[in-house]
Amino acid sequence: LRGAKLTGANLRRANLTGANLEGANLTGANLGGAFLGQANLEGADLREAKLIGANLGGAFLYRAKANEDTTWPEGCDPVAAGVIFE
Repeated sequence: LRGAKLTGANLRRANLTGANLEGANLTGANLGGAFLGQANLEGADLREAKLIGANLGGAFLYRAKANEDTTWPEGCDPVAAGVIFE
């Protein structure tokens, strides 16, 4: 799924454990409750993405893009994970 164009995709509760989503366009995607443990989201576009309830345990978020409309699961610190806010 590296570089995939998943703009606005409904990936709610999807099992993406260990997926390589490097550089993927997930703008506006619904990832609520998705399993993203150990997933590579480096450089992914997460602007306006909904991640509430997602499992991000061990996910690599370095240089992923987000904005004020991106929603995060409780306890997630995107800044510490290296997310870039635009």
